[in-house]
This record gives sequence, structure tokens and C-alpha cells, in this order.
Amino acid sequence: MLIGMVCAAAVMGQFVAGKAMRDALFLTSLDITALPAMLIATSVFSLVLVVINSRLARQIAPATLVPASFVLSGVLFLVEWLLRANAPTAAAVILYLHISAAGPLLTSGFWLISSERFDPRTAKKRFGQLAGAGTLGGLLSALLAERIAALFGTPAMLPLLAVMQFGAAMLVRRLAVGLDHAPEHPIDTLEPGAATRSGLRVIAETPYLRHLATLVLLGTTGAALVDYLFKAQAVEAFGRGDQLLRFFALYYAATSILTFIIQASSSRAVLERFGLGVTTSTPSFALLLGSLGGLIAPGFGSLLVARGGESVFRSSLFRAGYELFYTPIPSEEKRAAKSLIDVAFDRLGDAIGGGLVRVTIVLLPALQLPAILTMAVACSAGALLAASRLNRGYIGTLASSLRHRAGELDVALADAGVTRTLFSNLLSRRVRATAGRPSVEPARAQTSLDALGRQDPVVHDILRLRSRDRERVAAVLSRDEGLPAALVPHVIPLLAWDAVSEHAVFALQKVAEEHVGQFVDALTEPNQDYAVRRRLARVFSVCVSQRAADGVMVALDDLRFGVRCQAARSIAAMVEKNPRIHIDGERIMEVVLREVAVGRPVWEGRRMLDGFSTQSPLDAFVRDRAGESLAHVFTLLSLVLPREPLQLAFRGLQTSDTHLRGTALEYLDSVLPPQIRQRLWPFLEHRPQARATRPPEDVIAALLRSNKSIMLNLEELRRGSPDSPTATAV
Repeated sequence: MLIGMVCAAAVMGQFVAGKAMRDALFLTSLDITALPAMLIATSVFSLVLVVINSRLARQIAPATLVPASFVLSGVLFLVEWLLRANAPTAAAVILYLHISAAGPLLTSGFWLISSERFDPRTAKKRFGQLAGAGTLGGLLSALLAERIAALFGTPAMLPLLAVMQFGAAMLVRRLAVGLDHAPEHPIDTLEPGAATRSGLRVIAETPYLRHLATLVLLGTTGAALVDYLFKAQAVEAFGRGDQLLRFFALYYAATSILTFIIQASSSRAVLERFGLGVTTSTPSFALLLGSLGGLIAPGFGSLLVARGGESVFRSSLFRAGYELFYTPIPSEEKRAAKSLIDVAFDRLGDAIGGGLVRVTIVLLPALQLPAILTMAVACSAGALLAASRLNRGYIGTLASSLRHRAGELDVALADAGVTRTLFSNLLSRRVRATAGRPSVEPARAQTSLDALGRQDPVVHDILRLRSRDRERVAAVLSRDEGLPAALVPHVIPLLAWDAVSEHAVFALQKVAEEHVGQFVDALTEPNQDYAVRRRLARVFSVCVSQRAADGVMVALDDLRFGVRCQAARSIAAMVEKNPRIHIDGERIMEVVLREVAVGRPVWEGRRMLDGFSTQSPLDAFVRDRAGESLAHVFTLLSLVLPREPLQLAFRGLQTSDTHLRGTALEYLDSVLPPQIRQRLWPFLEHRPQARATRPPEDVIAALLRSNKSIMLNLEELRRGSPDSPTATAV
């Protein structure tokens, strides 16, 4: 972060000083009427430069290409300094093309590297600080330019700009590859198949990027229109020469101070309160109001306010929000499209603005000011419309980023699931082995059951279910045909008996739809055994009817966490099988608010006593009690929010991949309602430190060594009464 802030200060410092130098030398050597043509020429040159840069980016990684571009720019400053003495006009034109075309491209390269260095969540917190450091660097360089122009003359800035470029090259290179902790996707190498599509094709196929390009194009066009009027009025007010350079230096210094104040005081607050769309539309809004003010009260003061307001908001709030739009975009697409949007569309906006000014001068010479301001108002309104569509695209891109890295999630979290699976399989094999041993039944009981069975098979089955003999109960419950209605009331209490509970769940699931009313009554009966209620909630997971979903919704108010959790899982399973089931979103949000409105001890103390009934992607990533609470909340949220990206975000929270975790947090921050986000966030951001992992074989061996009594307890459970203290403990 420190390297990034120093780098931002150096990059923006050389750019701001260069712009002041550019404007002063150009307006000193040429007439103001040459400015529109120069804008068009600059745009053409920028497009050529962007095409060259895009082609090089397919072969050279950003960590090498961007610093090399800074070095080349510094060498060009030295050439222009030598040329200035013999051909001042040519030097002014070359310098204008150089700074106007290369400056934004170099700045775009710096932000490209920054966007790959920071995950979306961290970027949202830190990019304002990076932009603030850049603003401070621009302020200092503007003041330095004013002093040098006053003491040594304008051309003396050229060698200093060259030195600043060389320093920026070193810092950008270190930001890209010199950090202690390398990012998950190194930016000093090219990924296989990277940049296989051209930038224009990527933009054309991605609506999100098209809206972003439209925002840049219209915003720059409006700014170019007002900028022409502003500079024309500045020449009339201050004349030409060093006095004009001092004015522009002071102007850029003043805008830098205001920019820094806004960045330091409100950039992050505005981002969190109003979102990225509103934040990035602030320059267009300021230009809209300023242009309307210029139509009402013409003069240099109104133009200064309009141009200065647009510049301040563009360098502060716009920059802090605009660069965040790129953080969730895949690297290959970002590298292909970013320079085109940042530079090509920006320069195209300048060209359109210059062309409109030229046409207005020719066709409406007497109405230049109102005509140009009216066009600026129209461009600003269009930019505001484009910005309003970016928030939804940003959320969708975050979700796509989570899907894009879903494969890495499975690999990263697979090891943690191996231990649990192996140990579970080991125990289940031993249980099956002990359960298969023959049990002793008194002959008299057998004779009695056989006699009753010959009289009435249903009575026979009821007696078997109430015999408390595990094998006979399991034999009734495991039949392929469904349970008769008369047996259902006798099977429901068996859910509390651990030895046959799974058989009972399976048997009841076969007839769940036929007995929804009876199951709901038992589920919502407060005096019913807790184990019965939590396992009965699992039974509903096979249902597909609205009636069943409405009945289980009542269980979301149960006092016991296990019942609520199983009920939520069953509802999610029902909705997955039948998307037409209607879920009351407001009701679910009320339940979520109640779940998260607890202290950390309660949150971390919740736990499930049974396995889950479905193979939901959430199941494999519940690590501990805190994870169970979080999984329950995410299950509820998946009923009213997009299921797949929400599940991927939950999984991303469990990894040590900082970029993926940051993407997950930023997605959740964008989609969660404010009340829920505020209460849930402490459980998301401040997670316990991860424990050191051990090989699965070592874990299993340690568990078996420290729990030698497990098998003995299981054997005692098989031979003894299911209600014994030993059975309860097991």
C-alpha cells in the first residue's frame, strides 16, 4: 500500500505538471483557434498509440510493459527539451500530442496494475487513499511547476518531467513485482490464452463495459466542450506567456487541493452510501449544473466553476469509483479493454468535442457560447444515464468473477473435507459391522408377535415398531413400499431414537406429501421432543408442494437452532426442485434479521446435531459452530437472493485466497440489504485465524488414539438399552 501511494503520487505528479506545461507552451506558440484541430489530432494519435499498446500487451506482461512505457516517455521529454530551442512551434505540438496521448495511457497502466494487486473489497477501501496520494503528488508538482516557470522559465520543466518519468517507472515496476507476498494471479507473467480477443470485441460483447465506455465518451465530450470555452476566456484574461503558465499552474494546484479535501473527507463515505454509479456520475452532474449556470450567467467566472467542478469531481470521486469497476473483471479481458476505454474512448470524446466546437465556430459564430454549453448539457445528461446502469453490471460482474474461480475454490477446500469424509466413513463401516451381529430375542415374544401378525399385519407392524428392538423396527421401516397411514403416528416418535432415526426419516420421506398436515402439526407442537422436531424438518426436504413449504416456514420461528436450520435446508431443497414455490421475501428477511441479531457467543455456540439432508454446496464448508450459524443465514438468503453466486460467496469466505475472499465480501456488500449487512458484517470480516492443517491420515490416527472408548461405547449401545446414559452420551 505504501509503494502504491508513492507510485500514485509520482504518476499523477508528472501528469499534472505535464498538463500545465502542455497548455502554456501550446497557447504561447499557437493561436487559440488551433485548439479544436489539435484535439482531433491528439485523438487520432491516441487511438494509434492505444492500438500499438494493445498489441504489445498480448506479448508483454503489464509489469514489464508499463514501466518501459514510462522510460520511453521520459526519453521523449528530453528530446522535446532539445528541440524547443530551435523549433518552438514543432516542440509545442509534439509535447501536446505526447502528454495528451501518453499521459492517460500511462495512468491507465498504473491503475491496471493496482486493480490486479488489490481484491475488490480491499480496493474499495484503499483506492480512495491511492487517489488521494495521487492528488497530493499533483498538487506538489503543480506548485513546483509554477515556481520553476517564475524563476527559470517554462522550458526548464522538461528535464524535470523526464526525471519524474524515470522515477515513476521504477516505482510502478516495484508495485507490480516487488511486493513480499505475490498475488494469486501474478501480473509479471501472461496467463495461457490471455488476450485472445481484441479489446473492441470484449467491449462489444460485454454490456457492462459498453456502459462504462459510454460514460467515459460522453463525459469527456462534455468536458472538452466546456474546456474550449474556459481556455479561450483564460487567454483573453491573462494573455500569453509565463503569466498564462502561472495561472494554469495555480488553477491545477487549487483543483488539486479541493480534490484532496474531497478524497480525504468523503470519498469512501460516498462510495458506501450511494454506490459506484452515483459516485462516478458526479463529474457529469457538476458539468451539467455548471453549464446551466453558464447559460444563465455567462462569463469567465461561471466557466471556471463549471470546468473546475468537473475536474475536481473527476479526479476525486470519479477516480475512486471508476477504477473499482475493473477489479472483478478477469485479467485477460481487463488487459484487453481497459486502455481502450480509459484512453481511446476518452480521446474520442475529445475529438468529438473538438469537432463540435469547430462546426459551431463555422456555422454559429455569433452563438458559440450558448450552443456549446447546450451540447455540454446534453452530453452530461447522457453520461448520467449510462452511469445509472453500472451498479447492476458491477454486481453481475462480481458474481461472474466468483463463478470464474469456482474451480479454484473446489481445489482449495477439498483437503479440509477429506479428513471429515474419511473419518465418517471409518465410523460408519464399524457401526454397520456391529449392527449386523445377531441379537437374542425371547422365544415367547416371537411367538406372541407371530400370533398377532396372523390376525392383523398392521397390528403386527405396530408391535414391531414399539418393540424397542432395533432390527425389527428397521425391518419395518426399510420396506420398499410406503408406510400405511396407520403406522405414521407410530413412526414419528421413533425419530428421537438415534439407532433407527435414519430409517425413520427415510420411511417418512416416502409418504411426506400424503401426510403434510400431520407432519406440520408434529413439527410445530412445542411439547414435541426436540430430536423429533429437528429430524422431522429434514423429512420435508423431498416435498415439492406449496402447502409443504408454507408448513415448514412456521418452523423458522422455533426456539431451537437445530429445528430452524433443518427447516431452512428443507425449504431450500423444495425450491430447488420446484422453482414455482412462492417464498415470502419479507418474511425471510425478518427471520435473517433475528438470526444475526445475536452476540458472538450465541452465534459461535450454535451447532447442528444431525447431518444435513441434502448435498448442498453449503454443506461441505461448515467448519465449526460459527460456520453453522453462517451457513444457516446463507441458506435463508439463498431463498430470496441469487442462489449460485451467494453459495460461491459463502465458499469464498472459507478460503485463505485474499483476492477471492475480497471478491466475495464485495459481492455481499453490494447485494445484502443494509440492515442485514450491518449486523452480519462483524461475523464476515472478523473471522478466527485459520488453524494449521494436518494430513488426513495423521488426524484420523490421533482421533482414534485419543478416543479408544468410541467403539466400546458403540458396542454397549448395540447390546444395551437405547435410552441408557451411555447411549445418550454417544
